[in-house]
Amino acid sequence: MIVQFFSRGKGKGAGPIDYLLGRDRKREAARLLRGNPTATEALIDGSPHAKKYTSGCLSFEESDITAEQKQALMDDFEKCLFVGLEANQYDCLWVEHRDKGRLELNFVIPNVELTTGKRLQPYYHAADTKRVDAWRTIQNITYGFSDPDDPAKRQAFTKAKDL
Repeated sequence: MIVQFFSRGKGKGAGPIDYLLGRDRKREAARLLRGNPTATEALIDGSPHAKKYTSGCLSFEESDITAEQKQALMDDFEKCLFVGLEANQYDCLWVEHRDKGRLELNFVIPNVELTTGKRLQPYYHAADTKRVDAWRTIQNITYGFSDPDDPAKRQAFTKAKDL
């Protein structure tokens, strides 16, 4: 499993929701796992902040994992990101995708703390990378997922994304 955070976060709430679930909310190979897309979109649209949401995914080489494992991973990931916050203080939408030949658990988090309305930044790369990487390593060991840091998976050459 790998954890990836996307660089997006500006614009209307319809953007990430439409990508995850489709404009008509019937995207093929997408399934809502947790959260309310309408509420998430409204929170993003109502945010006065420049970066309105944080999004990313947990991507698996495994073709499928159990529903219980998915729920446990989502719960643990939220505990890792929202240290010191209760579940009523943040919103997190989870959508499963299978359209790229692998399992992805995508998340969208409005950058607003729900009880105060103040800005919430669930992930800051410079400060949070080591913690999230440690969480990923523990989950890969616990569940026996494919490890992206395995030396056998190293590539001799990598090609630039902008070619």
